[in-house]
Amino acid sequence: MVAVKAADAKLKDVPEPTDPSRHSSVKDPTEPFKFAFPDITGKIVSSTDERFRGKVVIVGIGGSWCPNCHDEAPFLSELYKKYRAQGLEIVELSFEEDAQKAKGYPRLLAFNKRYGVDFTVLLAGDQADVAEKVPQIHNLNSFPTTIFIGRDGLVRGVHAGFAGAASGVFHETAKEEIAATVERLLSESARTTRAQQ
Repeated sequence: MVAVKAADAKLKDVPEPTDPSRHSSVKDPTEPFKFAFPDITGKIVSSTDERFRGKVVIVGIGGSWCPNCHDEAPFLSELYKKYRAQGLEIVELSFEEDAQKAKGYPRLLAFNKRYGVDFTVLLAGDQADVAEKVPQIHNLNSFPTTIFIGRDGLVRGVHAGFAGAASGVFHETAKEEIAATVERLLSESARTTRAQQ
């Protein structure tokens, strides 16, 4: 890969990077987002569980092997602490390597401990399974990808990737955009969002 300064990119006909909020999308915006996977203890957790009803839910697609997931995890932990009482739930669909499964997921457990992850983490499969396991999202090929679900259960936005702290202004912008999306969704009632659909 070759890096080009932004000023030179247009002169050299280098295309603009994909907008992270438009890279991936929901296939059918009228269909509630569904998931059902085991947690680390083997208990199946589903999108239809009572604890998610009427809540704003962030569904993260990631894995403990993913460098940018390491950048995003502490931010999601902060968001969860800040907004949980207002109705935010976060569910990480973790796509781990098969070798992790055989060893009892020590890397995933260390990842969760390191970043203070106290939101729900589910074992969704292997990295290669992501399109099959999350079929409602089109062009799902970035780790992490963050899916925003309104209180009505419908996907209200998808953000591909996460700019790490080393990216400076891009990191701050990503955090601001994600927090603004969460605040906007929390301000809506389930009845209001259904009426808007």
